[in-house]
Amino acid sequence: MIHPIHPTPENLDEKVDTSYRRPVLISGAGPVGMILALELSLHGVKSTLVEQNPQTTRFPKMDLTNARSMELLARLGLDVEIRSAGVGSGYSHDVVFCTSMAGREVGHWSYPSVDEMSEWIASRNDGTTPARAWQRVTQIEVEKLLMRRCLADDNIEVLRPWRVSEVAHGEDGVRVRIVSPVGGADHTIEADYLIGCDGAGSVVRRAMDLQMEGERGVITFCQVHFKSRDLATLHAHGQFWHTFFVGGGVGAIIAQDERDTWTLQTSAITDGVRTADIDKQQLLDKVCGKHLEVDEVLQSSVWQANVLVADHYRLGRLFVAGDAAHEVIPTGGYGLNTGIADAVNLGWKLAAVINGFGGDDLLDSYEAERRPVALLARDWSFRHLNVHVAAQQLIDPDLIESDSPEADAHRTTLADYFAANTGEHESYGVEMGYRYHSAVLADDDASGPDPDVSTYTPTTVPGARAPHVRLADGTSVIDAFRDTFTLVSFVGREVARELAAVSREEGVPFRIFAIDDAVARTIYERDLVLVRPDGHVAWRGDTLPEDVRALLSTVTGRSALAATA
Repeated sequence: MIHPIHPTPENLDEKVDTSYRRPVLISGAGPVGMILALELSLHGVKSTLVEQNPQTTRFPKMDLTNARSMELLARLGLDVEIRSAGVGSGYSHDVVFCTSMAGREVGHWSYPSVDEMSEWIASRNDGTTPARAWQRVTQIEVEKLLMRRCLADDNIEVLRPWRVSEVAHGEDGVRVRIVSPVGGADHTIEADYLIGCDGAGSVVRRAMDLQMEGERGVITFCQVHFKSRDLATLHAHGQFWHTFFVGGGVGAIIAQDERDTWTLQTSAITDGVRTADIDKQQLLDKVCGKHLEVDEVLQSSVWQANVLVADHYRLGRLFVAGDAAHEVIPTGGYGLNTGIADAVNLGWKLAAVINGFGGDDLLDSYEAERRPVALLARDWSFRHLNVHVAAQQLIDPDLIESDSPEADAHRTTLADYFAANTGEHESYGVEMGYRYHSAVLADDDASGPDPDVSTYTPTTVPGARAPHVRLADGTSVIDAFRDTFTLVSFVGREVARELAAVSREEGVPFRIFAIDDAVARTIYERDLVLVRPDGHVAWRGDTLPEDVRALLSTVTGRSALAATA
């Protein structure tokens, strides 16, 4: 029996139907959980979101959706809404280093606006660029628009305010106890799969008994989200995306919306101090170097930064994604952006298994592919933090604010140091250049380009992101990679007839994308390139292999079944 899903903003006790088993239960309706639900829906799979908060977040949190994430979100039809909710396309992404808003400027780095980045992308067609520009946008707006989409999607059930409190699991499914934070009512729900998108304190992760690898408490920050229209003070060094402070501890002010919403992160606090004991106005005045007119403090907290990755991502029918799987420092902006790619990777694979054409190897490949990316993000976010920590040791307090040739030279030395180490704002290699390695990739033994965290080199080596190439009609090749396996063919459609026939027989969503484009052929390196729904290359060659059924079994995670057939 098919049970229709009728999402409502809040599902009260009598509206929680426990009479049927959900295909996928997602603990946590933050951005990662909601994107996972939308990805599953793209492939026709129903899911249930369980969220303990009655409404989406009221605090800015994230501030950048990177270019690769914008590519992935475009697959879900979200890119236009993200743009409209974010910072205007003409605002720069400039980064300032200074002693305070009223103090000395040490360096000013110009990074492009969305308009400027889009012009750069349009100016070249060599595969080295993303298909879409990055976007500054707060988590407040992102969660609002994602929740609207989820509530309007017939494949998505939203249960809030409810939280997952207990998890029991076995080979045949999971049983989850959900509890209402208001009134304490509880229900038991059964599901085929449970995904923990429930953050650093994940209940699902605890049920999986996962261990977090890395370092805890590497630095303590005070975070203050606040409202202010005092641009005379805040823009003393010009309009900015981030302003980093040189001296007085590691810290920055982030412009969240270019109107009135800002975030301060600073380590210039006494160890062991409680949030309630901190005078936020005094702290803001200190980092600004003068009095700042503050309209409202939205939220403040003292928190310790961790750099951690779970030792596993899967235990049977349980999975973790986003902050439940990895914690990084905000430097570099890798946190949520890594989680978005987690959701897309896991979503299409779960859908493939539920829809009957994917095998268990496909689910195992989620950890094999995504965990190394999280380790890369963890380590580079820590490296970026240490750049700022080390800079504090280089500062001569007698020179940094002085007006003399020696002071000018000192500030130049600091600026040169930041210029040589400011990879946190230009990490295309970390964002787009990673390559997956797993059993569901038909490796051709090519090594591909040497990895470089700061730059992206296009390649179609299996496991790599399929490059963006602009075609004659103005569209990108990657616009074809959405909800099917796609064979990019530079030698026509006829050559793929057998693969298309076997795909239909096996129920594998498949399409042929025939291209007659010499530029794209050069960048794609082979006559035939098979690309997965998430835009990563699964196989390539100049001719199809003799056994196309074996190829299909590999890339859909059914190689063990093929071996015994």
